[in-house]
Amino acid sequence: MRYTILVLVFIVLLTVFSAYAVVYTDSLPTVRNSVQTVGTYSLQGNYTYIAELKPNDVYNTTRLSQGQGVLFVAIVKTIDLTYTGMISLSGPGNVNVGTSYLVALSGGAWNKTLSESLVVAQQSGLAPVIFSKSFELNVTTLSALAKAIGTELQYPTPAYLIQIRPVTSGTLTEGGTTIPVHFVTPLNLTLSGGTITPSAISFEQQGNITNDVQVTYTGTVTDRYASYGLLSGSLILLAGCTYYVLRVEKISTRQHKDELESKTRPYMEVIAATTTPPQGNTPIAMTKWEDLVKVADALGKPILEYTENEQQSTKHVFWVSDGELTYTYQHISKPDWAV
Repeated sequence: MRYTILVLVFIVLLTVFSAYAVVYTDSLPTVRNSVQTVGTYSLQGNYTYIAELKPNDVYNTTRLSQGQGVLFVAIVKTIDLTYTGMISLSGPGNVNVGTSYLVALSGGAWNKTLSESLVVAQQSGLAPVIFSKSFELNVTTLSALAKAIGTELQYPTPAYLIQIRPVTSGTLTEGGTTIPVHFVTPLNLTLSGGTITPSAISFEQQGNITNDVQVTYTGTVTDRYASYGLLSGSLILLAGCTYYVLRVEKISTRQHKDELESKTRPYMEVIAATTTPPQGNTPIAMTKWEDLVKVADALGKPILEYTENEQQSTKHVFWVSDGELTYTYQHISKPDWAV
């Protein structure tokens, strides 16, 4: 029955391992939120302008495009400016946007709105959405207005600017995913020191069209249920093995006790229990209970009994003392599973 103990130890270790497996698999995520890119988009905005000049001795022409020369306030009559925007997708989709245009004159501490407008653009498929708007800026009129505002406010304005501010907002749809977009592409024309200086005239913005998806770890779910089954099975085995060991121990201990009682019952009157182990310098071990009884009868001595409980057994020592000689007989009550 010693193998039964080894099996019990194995099942205990298996139970501990399966409990750890349950805790570990329960700590693993079964789903994870992930960002999936379904497409890309880009916005390109570009300004072009032509300046109408007064007759002058500086240039040999009365029309200047960007990059052809310095714009002097004194000789520029109007600036014809066009803004062109283009939104493109990486794949088939829908573009639904609107662009609001604001034209303002600013002198630092003050700001005057000159015009506002809205243009809506829609497109489906692969073709990009292109939208544009033209503006005519009368520099002579705007310079005069800026000076009049400065005089009215008694706020000298050595420099001021004309701002064109397109704001494009709407939605882009690609791969079944719709996202909101918001683009701002302003152009500033700064009037200072007698010249007109434009800011950046080209813009480009790019981005991704994404959606949130849940990724399920099917392996984690399978491992989790497997750990539950392993723990349940090991607990059942542990309970069954424990019951078997305890039952066998009880029965076998009872059998050993009954065997001892059957031997000693006829001699209970001459057996005395003691808490002292056998004494004497010359012990003589008897292999049979009947031999010890014969010695006790021959010497007319009582039989002394000393009981010692050990880890897995109970040892009964019977002895008869005759001076220096001690006749002993031992009976060990041990369960079968400990043999």
